[in-house]
Amino acid sequence: MGYFDSDEKEMLEVYMLETRQLLEQLDGLLLEAEKNHIFTESEIHAVFRIMHTIKGSSAMMRLSDLSRTAHKLEDLFAYYRETYGVIKDPEPELFDLLFTASDYIAKELEEMSLESYQPHPAGDIEDRAEAYLRRAKQEDREKQMEETPETSGEAAEEPERISEKFDGKSGVIVRIKLEEGCRLEHIRAFMLVRQIESRCSCVESIPEHLDKAQSEAEYISKHGVLLRFESQEKKTVLDILRRGLFVASCDVVEDRTLRPVASVEQKITDENETEEKKEAEFLNVRTDRLDVLQNLAGEMMIQMLTLDSALHKAGQEEIREGIAYQLNRLVGDVEKTVMKMRMVPVNSLVPKLRRIFRDICRVQKKDVEFIANCGDIEADKSVVEYVFDALMHIIRNAVDHGIETPEERAASGKDKVGKIIFTAESTVGELILSIQDDGRGINAEKIKASAMKKGILEKPENEYDTQELWELLLSPGFTTKENVTDYSGRGVGLDVVNNIMAEAGGHLYIDSETGKGSKFTVMLPLTLSTIECVRFQVGEYTFSLPARYVSGFMEYRERTGRIQEISGGTSYIMVSDNMIPLIDLYHFYNLKGATEDTAIIICLRKNEKEFCIVADSMYEQKRIVVKPLPPLFGTGFRRFTGICGLSMMGDGTICSALDAELLLSLYESEGGHRNGR
Repeated sequence: MGYFDSDEKEMLEVYMLETRQLLEQLDGLLLEAEKNHIFTESEIHAVFRIMHTIKGSSAMMRLSDLSRTAHKLEDLFAYYRETYGVIKDPEPELFDLLFTASDYIAKELEEMSLESYQPHPAGDIEDRAEAYLRRAKQEDREKQMEETPETSGEAAEEPERISEKFDGKSGVIVRIKLEEGCRLEHIRAFMLVRQIESRCSCVESIPEHLDKAQSEAEYISKHGVLLRFESQEKKTVLDILRRGLFVASCDVVEDRTLRPVASVEQKITDENETEEKKEAEFLNVRTDRLDVLQNLAGEMMIQMLTLDSALHKAGQEEIREGIAYQLNRLVGDVEKTVMKMRMVPVNSLVPKLRRIFRDICRVQKKDVEFIANCGDIEADKSVVEYVFDALMHIIRNAVDHGIETPEERAASGKDKVGKIIFTAESTVGELILSIQDDGRGINAEKIKASAMKKGILEKPENEYDTQELWELLLSPGFTTKENVTDYSGRGVGLDVVNNIMAEAGGHLYIDSETGKGSKFTVMLPLTLSTIECVRFQVGEYTFSLPARYVSGFMEYRERTGRIQEISGGTSYIMVSDNMIPLIDLYHFYNLKGATEDTAIIICLRKNEKEFCIVADSMYEQKRIVVKPLPPLFGTGFRRFTGICGLSMMGDGTICSALDAELLLSLYESEGGHRNGR
């Protein structure tokens, strides 16, 4: 039996969703405040609201440790909200405390869905929050004492009584000293309170219950009486107290009314109402339900292809071009709508990446600026989730391997503050993300030495060109670091990135210049569900390519005189005065049959590379559902064949989806054919 009862389990999913969203907001606020070296008034209110909400919802779920942690931080920001309004040059300790609390809550959320979950205590975070609040208050009292030196010695004798009685309360705190020998000091102080009560919304005293505090008369005679009052007529109240009978002095110990509290509360209320209005325009939907809807839309598209094929074979052209066409259009609209529902801003990655970036910079003791240029680019939620892990490893590598220490940068004439720039762009159907640093660049000699040591060089080292050397970085276990750290040295970073790109049907590109920095670019589809494809037949087999790569078509018989075969069996064709690779899939995959004069040449362009593929015949261009390769094929199937997925034709035939760039790379390296099918 798990920690949560049946009623709590019904609320758990909503609680986890809302708390995760609050943590994302919190991390974003903290990163912005740390960057600007200030907590603005609105940011203080926001952190206070986040902690207040987490405190309440966690208490409702019986998560007392988590609720107490949020409560301590709420108290801390309540103090700043009521006392200052802004926090200028906040200490790094404050950010460390808040990020630690955020990590603690996030880790708890990760484990809550497990049946074995039990809450973990956060006593250390609570103690740190309490200590920080005590220190902040003590520093404020010392500052007040410096401003009122005549009472500083006496005020120092009573810090505990002030903090216990007036903790977290607004208003003005004054110390009133009575004339020596006036007697009945407690009654004199009580009468002063009576004089100002009508002008105050609240009055408290130390000692309490002055009319009955005869035992405190000696204390009042020696130390005076402390009053805390809240009033819209602060100046008038202070004048009454200072002119009071037997009053020797009336000094302000602490003024907590620098800003009208009522207006702050009103502002919070107004902000909450505005947020609620914004939220009313959106509806939170579970991702797994969108996944089901997307799969159903994909299945409908497959069935429509089957129906279209069946109607064509049966000669039912009237139905095929009438109601079946309309139905197919509606199914396509449903699929496009589902796809749009799943699109999320790429900019949503930035707060998470900034957080990772901040943590590694602090550990590495490097001063680096993170710049994000994402615009309003959107991609499928699954694509964004896929690419996050890849970007995380690239950023870690950039800080750890690429960016030099401040001393090294200064010695090489660079700005001591390094730069890492994250850029997002999109072309037709493709997402392009790059991370560029201005660090030391990739050392080619180190790569060669490490590759020789690991025995992964397949030819003499002097025969490797620059791009081939960069590709060695993607080998499993490859690293140029001699010492293992928390972030590097195990050789799993770029290998993981490469595997993620393979799973998502994307590619990783590396560009680097010694002494100037490196640039890592990932390209992958905007959506992993359906793709606009050109489908064609070669022999008994059907293939597809993303339509965004197709630049044109040519008749084979008209171009045979421009085709040349060079050593190794690789064919090239003259197009616009340029010789570009011509891939004959009969030869490449050792398929039965041969290319006939009626064949069609498909011209493709990918990343400034041009090449052609010969097809026996073409099918209608359509948006199709491309499924990933089954695990049965093994992890290396895509890399060795250039086939990245499968789809189904209307007649039930399996269509192989080709990875255009990988296919070209294999063609050029394998000499025009693969060994075996």
